[in-house]
Amino acid sequence: MTEEKKIKIGKACNRINTVLFILFFINMCVIPIMNLVFFMTATAVIVILFIVCCIISHICLKDYKPEQTVKKGKK
Repeated sequence: MTEEKKIKIGKACNRINTVLFILFFINMCVIPIMNLVFFMTATAVIVILFIVCCIISHICLKDYKPEQTVKKGKK
């Protein structure tokens, strides 16, 4: 797999992690009106997907260092 493809996969996993975190937060806020079985299942699925995406993004972006722009101008 090329480095460019690894970077794209890692960045996509980071975006998915952001969405999963928001879903987890919403899931925790609406616990009083949800069925307990559905709540437990949804929480488990979100946590497992979050862990898998974290591991994949860590592996793909392990050696990735974004280019830093150097500002030219007065000191």
